[in-house]
Amino acid sequence: MSDFSGDQELLKEFLTEASELLADVDNKLVELERRQDDPALLNHIFRGFHTIKGGAGFLCVQPLVELCHLTENLFDLLRNGSMRLEPALMDVIMSATATVRDMFDALATSGHPSPADPDLLEELSRAISGEPLARAGGAGTPAAPAPVEAGSAPAAGAGAHVDWPALYGAITGIPAAARPDARSDLQADLQVAPRAGAATPVEAPQAAASPLGRRDTDQPGTRAERAGRRDTDKLVVKDNTIRIDTARLDQVLNLSGEIGLTKNRLTCLRTEIMQGKTSIDVFRALDEAVSQLDLLVGDLQNAVMKTRMQPVGRLFQKYPRMARDLARQLGKELDLELSGEETELDKTMVEELNDPLVHLVRNAADHGIESPEDRRMAGKPEKGTVRLSARQAGDHIVIEISDDGRGMRPDVLRRKAVEKGLMDIEAASSLDDRQALHLIFMPGFSTKDEVSSVSGRGVGMDVVKSNIQKLNGRIEITSEPGSGTRIAISLPLTLAILPVLVVRVGEQPFAVPLSMVREIIPIRADEVQAVSGRATMVVRDEVLPVRTLSGLIGWPQPVQPRYGVLLQAALSSLVLAVDGFIGRDDVVIKPLDQIKPKGVAGATLAGDGSVVLVLDMEALLAETGHDDPAALFARAA
Repeated sequence: MSDFSGDQELLKEFLTEASELLADVDNKLVELERRQDDPALLNHIFRGFHTIKGGAGFLCVQPLVELCHLTENLFDLLRNGSMRLEPALMDVIMSATATVRDMFDALATSGHPSPADPDLLEELSRAISGEPLARAGGAGTPAAPAPVEAGSAPAAGAGAHVDWPALYGAITGIPAAARPDARSDLQADLQVAPRAGAATPVEAPQAAASPLGRRDTDQPGTRAERAGRRDTDKLVVKDNTIRIDTARLDQVLNLSGEIGLTKNRLTCLRTEIMQGKTSIDVFRALDEAVSQLDLLVGDLQNAVMKTRMQPVGRLFQKYPRMARDLARQLGKELDLELSGEETELDKTMVEELNDPLVHLVRNAADHGIESPEDRRMAGKPEKGTVRLSARQAGDHIVIEISDDGRGMRPDVLRRKAVEKGLMDIEAASSLDDRQALHLIFMPGFSTKDEVSSVSGRGVGMDVVKSNIQKLNGRIEITSEPGSGTRIAISLPLTLAILPVLVVRVGEQPFAVPLSMVREIIPIRADEVQAVSGRATMVVRDEVLPVRTLSGLIGWPQPVQPRYGVLLQAALSSLVLAVDGFIGRDDVVIKPLDQIKPKGVAGATLAGDGSVVLVLDMEALLAETGHDDPAALFARAA
């Protein structure tokens, strides 16, 4: 075995290309089960695996070469017609590709992969010699990946109470005591030591250690099942590299050159002005140069953003293999159809989408698609279909997961929520059908009565909602009982720039994500009514709760708010009462170092240089409580 200490770049390049080849081989193998007599497909699989073996041989990774050689012999027998692909044989091949992926991981970490499981090598040899295999049907099929329950552990300081006036003092350097209603104990809570005139680093108390998930490799089960569970962990490994089209880099280079020329022009004009030349022609030339610079910087920003854009198909290619294994485990038949793989999305968002899409595909296969017997009785084809698609809609990307399964019944979801103690009967009955469908995202909600290795704990869909909210996205569900379910995820093209609505509480600005804003309405005192002790108002025959932004953040509210922002939250709409507006803006969010206060997504700078906090409205609205209608009426009076 070679030592790669001097060939790290070579090893990294091999792992990048071989991993893509292996993912493509896995997808083509799933397709091969449906098109066994397609010689072009078999040749494609053979070439991909042969390339992997060649690279492993060049690097002298003998365990990998041995496994690839045996598997390649099996592909050769299938290719020349000496053997027919049976389900048990496909299970052995899938176990071999999973082990190859394990070896890639070992190469990336220690550089020394262990030899393949002797049982697997023996099964491959038996298959090559034509002997009957030990496994049959779905037995021994690798367990479908159960994604790590990302998002189950709160970030440090995420749940801590936030004293908003004093938090501003910590960020901006303005003493907390100078703001109304500032608590003196914020320094102890957040360990803040502000100094006048400078932003101060803030350290949040460390939250208790909480595991993000448990690796399953120490649990009992067959070798194939353990291999399948190891696939779970590999699905969440983030790649820190990115492939960029050289044409996009050339565009960045050209724009940089143009900006350099404009900078030189501005330098000359500055020199002329400093020498006393203040004619109209000089100022006209200055205005033209500044306008040219503004255009070039905008073009450069767009070009740089495009270098981070990656086709979502690189993420989609992981799921056909997973769906196939899960269907075998559940005794179902299904096809996973992909479309729109060429749609581009920011690389960071592609990585963060992995867990939600794993859960949604698994949920469609487990809960949505019926058993072959049930589908036959319902007059459907025995094989179900799950579709995963992506498309661009304006400045958003829409990713859809749909199936032709049993669908969801809102009345059943309401009953399950009550049975599991997630809400009372009155609250469940007040939900309309759309809101009832969104109950599946509640922590602890599951329609399964028994917990299995695939589902039943009520965690998966909660992870979906949490991760999509972190990406400033929205989820919509439509379902027709007996016909299937469609879940649409709408995401911004990038997280680097966030469209916001900047509102005021008093004279202090706050930024609200524009994706949640439906419209802006005026608020009059006679329109606010008390219903069950809560402030509400009627907007186009819809009774909506009224929450003041000052009440959500604990900010003083000396007068009645004059305007309302109609927000669309996950399960409901509401009116957010504010004092005024500054306008719409596209901002670059900067994280608050070493602290994640609840309700704060980050901070940005206004055009005048002042700090504006970007609010995490979902987190703020998740807090219990409501505004006192009497207090609002008193302010109005």
